[in-house]
Amino acid sequence: MEKKIIITNRFRNNTLRVYQYLLKEFSVKTAYRFLDRLEKRIEFIAKNPEIGKASVKRINVRSILFTPHNQIFYRYKKNTIEILCLFDMRRNPKKRPY
Repeated sequence: MEKKIIITNRFRNNTLRVYQYLLKEFSVKTAYRFLDRLEKRIEFIAKNPEIGKASVKRINVRSILFTPHNQIFYRYKKNTIEILCLFDMRRNPKKRPY
């Protein structure tokens, strides 16, 4: 059974920044491909919520690799999945939010 998906503002803002960067530095096609792959990864998480690696910092938070440079953090509860953050792993690991 698929879970209800909740998208946080933080995740939306992170995604918008990456999308705008891709538009500016690459192409519309690359930016749309990024969004399409992101949507599919979120659907995959909804179908397989326990697949992500458990966070050592927070209870019920998991992460899954999205691209070689981006990781999706999400909170898995009984009937919901809250998509928390899209984290650029090239940043300082100490700033990792979860």
